[in-house]
Amino acid sequence: MSSQAELIAWGASRLSTLEGDEGGATPLAEARHLLTWALGVDSLLFAPREVPPTNEAAYRAAVTQRALRHPRSHVTGEMYFRGLVLSGGEGVFTVRPETEMLVEHVEELARSGALPDGEWVDLCTGSAAIALALSTETGHQVTAVEIDSDAFAYAERNLARYPKARLRLVKGDATAPDTIRDLNGKTSLVVTNPPYVPAQEAPTQIEAQHDPERALYGGGGDGTEIPRRIIERSHDLLVSGGMLAMEHSPSQAQTLRQIAVMNGFTQVHTRKDLSGVERFLIAWKTQRK
Repeated sequence: MSSQAELIAWGASRLSTLEGDEGGATPLAEARHLLTWALGVDSLLFAPREVPPTNEAAYRAAVTQRALRHPRSHVTGEMYFRGLVLSGGEGVFTVRPETEMLVEHVEELARSGALPDGEWVDLCTGSAAIALALSTETGHQVTAVEIDSDAFAYAERNLARYPKARLRLVKGDATAPDTIRDLNGKTSLVVTNPPYVPAQEAPTQIEAQHDPERALYGGGGDGTEIPRRIIERSHDLLVSGGMLAMEHSPSQAQTLRQIAVMNGFTQVHTRKDLSGVERFLIAWKTQRK
């Protein structure tokens, strides 16, 4: 049997391909994480110093896959979002730290009392990360909509992980007027991380290239076709005084503000992500005259 120290040293050497990774992973940290996962523990302090052969084999296989730049969620079947441990893998968008800030902005506004009474909706929910974070952290009921069958299956799996979450999953087109028609004019918050990537901004990070194209590209020349339809749908869903919060590409900030204004939203502005770039559209609905 190999020791933890020996396996971590071997893993860190093999994972040198991650050096300088955009996601901030370091070979040593990644090696430690994968060994923790392979041993099925929360901390290596609570694991045997000599690693059992079965766990060692799982670890070496995981390191080999990560060294080839397969996303960690595809290797381990798990991804992390605001303290949640979620099922992830082939066929669903891998959650990003930037989106955690979208949840933070929404919860900040909710705590301030800015949101009126009403339902909360997560459009294009994917793995249900946003919806689950909002529900588990605030206790609010959230309706989450996803059209893709593979992504929806992950969302169901993740809801099963957190059965106390007040979450309703709906399979359907988030932009279609018939989807969650029962919530038209009853929703105080629409939050969404829709497909928005412009074709000319295709991901260069190898891990990100494993995300499903359906979850990435927003359509149209600038990637705003789906975001535009989401804005239009959100106006029908929201009560007067309700809020839309949407993640987008920094290159789309001005265009999406204009689209929101044209669709009757007010107090339209853009908030920044962890890197300081314009990433989140915030817009409020007032009653049409």
